[in-house]
Amino acid sequence: MTGFPRFLRLSVLAAALLTAGCAGWVRDNLSQSSTPWRRVQADALPVTLPPGGSFPIVAARTRSTGQVYRSYIAVLGNPTVLPGENRLSIDVQTLPDSLMGALVQPPRIFPVPLYTTETLTRTLAAEFPDMTAKVADAARRNRYGDYDFAVAHDEQNSCVLAWQLITDHTRTLPTRIEAVRLEYRVCGTTRDPKALLRPFDSLVLTLPETVLETDDLDRM
Repeated sequence: MTGFPRFLRLSVLAAALLTAGCAGWVRDNLSQSSTPWRRVQADALPVTLPPGGSFPIVAARTRSTGQVYRSYIAVLGNPTVLPGENRLSIDVQTLPDSLMGALVQPPRIFPVPLYTTETLTRTLAAEFPDMTAKVADAARRNRYGDYDFAVAHDEQNSCVLAWQLITDHTRTLPTRIEAVRLEYRVCGTTRDPKALLRPFDSLVLTLPETVLETDDLDRM
């Protein structure tokens, strides 16, 4: 074993432990399951929205899945009487901090790609019942890159659903953050979808261990 890389030795040892019975222990470990949602203050969210907007944060909650995933939901103000909740959802995937954690992770809590044609059709029908919904022909851009969105209308209201997966470690994400998923659902009385998307365009991530250079990103 002289000269055998330490990482490979640990990998072989971990694999042996898993085949020897540790895998069953990990599968039954409740720490791999999602914790219940709990309320938090808005300043505990890993994101800030522009002040004075039409969709203020009225409540926030969070939960974790294992040691890898943490999810947040910011409930936003809703000037309409439409069913459903205006919200911003954030899912943060961190890198495991041990070899065993890397080998045994909870299932991913969001799919990649985030939507297929089938799942998006179902989502739009559930989010905006009795409204005409259409996926935008072109992506839109915020400080963290391109994102996709759909728009829905009825006679009085407009709604948007925007979604984004951030995986850029060169310019955006801290080393310990593997990926960030954002989803933004808002309905309002304006007929201008761009006004509804403005908070999503201007949001700022405030992740732990952050290396986000917001001044530089503002010039994108």
